[in-house]
Amino acid sequence: MVGKRTRSGPKPRLAEPNRMARSKPRVHFTLRAWRRTLLIGALAFLLGRASIDHAVAPFALAYFAVVMALAGERRAWPAYAGILGAFTASLDGGLELAAAIVLYKLAHRIIFRRKNPDIIWAPVLAGAVGFLVHLATFGTSLTFAEGLIAFSQGALVTILALIFLQCIHLFLGQELTRTLRYEQVMSVVILIASVIMGFDGLAVHGVPLALVAIDWIVLVLSATGIGPAVSGAVAISMLSLLSHEASLMEVAVLGFIALICGLMRDANRFAVAATFVAGVGVLTLAYAHAYAPLLVQMTAAGVASVLYLLTPRSLFAELRSFVPGTPEHSADERTRAERVHALMTEKIHEVSQIFEELADTFADVSGNDYLLMRDLVTQTIQKTRDSVCSLCPRQTLCWGREMLQTYNAMKHTLTNIEAANGRRAAPTPELRDRCIRLDPMMSTLRYNLDLTRRDYKWLKKMMEERKLVAHQLAGVADVVRAIARELEMEHKTLLSDREKIVSALEELGLYVDDVRIISLEPGRVEIEVVQPSESAHETSARMIAPLLSGILGEHITVAKLSVPPHGGPCTATFASARQYQVHSAAMAIAKDGRPVSGDTHTAVDLGNGRYALAISDGMGNGERAKQESKSAIDLLKRLMKAGFDEKLAVRTINSALVLRSREEMFTTLDMAVIDLFHAKCEFLKVGSAPSYIKRGQEVIKVTGNSVPIGILEEIEVQTIEVQLLPGDVLVLVSDGVYDAVPEGAEGDDWVQQALAQIRSTDPQTLVDELVAMAVEASHGKVRDDMTAVAAVIERYQEQWAAIRLPNVPSLRSAERKRRMA
Repeated sequence: MVGKRTRSGPKPRLAEPNRMARSKPRVHFTLRAWRRTLLIGALAFLLGRASIDHAVAPFALAYFAVVMALAGERRAWPAYAGILGAFTASLDGGLELAAAIVLYKLAHRIIFRRKNPDIIWAPVLAGAVGFLVHLATFGTSLTFAEGLIAFSQGALVTILALIFLQCIHLFLGQELTRTLRYEQVMSVVILIASVIMGFDGLAVHGVPLALVAIDWIVLVLSATGIGPAVSGAVAISMLSLLSHEASLMEVAVLGFIALICGLMRDANRFAVAATFVAGVGVLTLAYAHAYAPLLVQMTAAGVASVLYLLTPRSLFAELRSFVPGTPEHSADERTRAERVHALMTEKIHEVSQIFEELADTFADVSGNDYLLMRDLVTQTIQKTRDSVCSLCPRQTLCWGREMLQTYNAMKHTLTNIEAANGRRAAPTPELRDRCIRLDPMMSTLRYNLDLTRRDYKWLKKMMEERKLVAHQLAGVADVVRAIARELEMEHKTLLSDREKIVSALEELGLYVDDVRIISLEPGRVEIEVVQPSESAHETSARMIAPLLSGILGEHITVAKLSVPPHGGPCTATFASARQYQVHSAAMAIAKDGRPVSGDTHTAVDLGNGRYALAISDGMGNGERAKQESKSAIDLLKRLMKAGFDEKLAVRTINSALVLRSREEMFTTLDMAVIDLFHAKCEFLKVGSAPSYIKRGQEVIKVTGNSVPIGILEEIEVQTIEVQLLPGDVLVLVSDGVYDAVPEGAEGDDWVQQALAQIRSTDPQTLVDELVAMAVEASHGKVRDDMTAVAAVIERYQEQWAAIRLPNVPSLRSAERKRRMA
């Protein structure tokens, strides 16, 4: 083998005659391998006969080098049939090809004995061998023309080998994808044309077999469509000119007939064959004006038509599966995508189960505080005994026959020491009567009890952290499980829904490359449409989005448009239009005019119809407070965008702040998460100032009583849910604004009174006036960082009316019928 190739899937089995199959699938595989072996051998035989004007014959050597490189030296034996084919053409050609193959194998073993070269070196080595062998056939009297012919032989071997590398894997059963690139399609056409050149000189009753083969190939290619049929017909007939098997007029005739037969791809095969024969006869008569060439062309077309009718339908289906745009190719791609989809869903489920098992492992804290303290007391007594009683003469008595009494005496003494709370504690009477080394015993018990308290503290902390890690792993498992559920829902999406959308688009005169349904859940619709035109955005906004709105019964908008930088198909993503939209603004001032504020705020679209507002106030002021509040906000955004529950996200941030530093460092968190489909707002308040909802002249106050995050290892996250109305304004403020109470303010909340006085509902104007009033209340001195965030809730204005076609039913009604059934 010339190069070490990395590919998925096993190497093809060309033949296994010595193995007896024990089951039907094994017999099927062996027969399939034998058919592939016969095909490779037949191709090699015909390529061995092929030549260009009987001067150079580069086809068989290039074919052998590629098969050996891809299948391996041991499995390349069918390619030796090329030598037999060369001998049927001429004795000299057979000897030359045999010598070239032997020399190629010898050179390959010598040059690449200790190396694993890239497969690209196989064509280069084959070209060099072909040049040298052909040069040697001219003997010692070499002319310039003969040298040029030998160079042409070597160059053509290299070029053909590079071309064959693109398509031979299809015949070896190594296809990695069912979508062929343009260069692969052309390489297949060139290989077929090279094989047809092997029919040179073969005729039956004056009808060249090459002509029959060309007509049959054109008929077979017409089943794949206009493009492959016309390009294949022209390319094969043009290459046949090199072996004088066709003329330029026949090239034009075949190209035109292939165009007509390609248009009849979906027609009956008898109609296609009849059209081909009639077309060849009429066009040949138009340019030949003689009976003899007409008879030859009609006979060849008739024989090719019979072979076409006898060709199994499975071959046509196999060919169509490689041609993009055909139903067979689309079905094959969908089948492959479903297999990959199912495998991906299974793997994601396994990952979620792993996280669940890890969560259960961390959550399994065996025992309780009583058992933990009992074990620690036992450990304390054990250490004291080893230290004090090991050299005592009464050790055998105390820790032998009276072990239980000694243990209880020491345990009760530990209780007295702990109850003394640092004061000097007396031993219990039973320990005083029993122990003859009382002073060392008491001092050692006090020392070991201090160690036990320390161990208990850290063990408790470790247990709490294990519980937190268990909660976090369970949260990750929930996120992964939700992803798996979404994939399963996508997998269960019926194909008929996609076909209905495609039919509706075609009824409007819009032809798209592909439609991928990701989700049809009401309010969570996501559909991708691949369009061939570069003006995809205009088409999507004016035609496709209104049509999808009519089919799905809800307003659909263009969520994203992906346009390749160098042109090509454009992918438009359509999603459910939100029922509400949010416009937000913020105003922040640092303490005493400093450049850095300890407050951090954000307003971010979390996706999936959720919008979040948040303010975090770090302890103190300046850069350190800024770092703490910013880290809390950044981590919160990442966790919530990843799909974590809000409460779990806050607990995770609290744990991070607790473990981050030994110093006392905490931060408040005030967050509002708005559901843009139902206008519900969920407030999460952790040690923060009150929030407000301005509804006309009324101002609703939202408060919470949780402690700031970063103080306690376990916090309670309080959530408050409020139904919003269009026109409501949410206002979040930091402590700096809330604590700036103006002189003479009535009531206990001046911010609520100030918001009632502010007439504007514009978020930016509102926060500007509110912060200005806070600064004025502080007599122009900013004693603490001040931050205010406001957001107004408005109904989403539809950009277009839905298009409803009478012949296209609603997918929502079809889905309801399926559920009822």
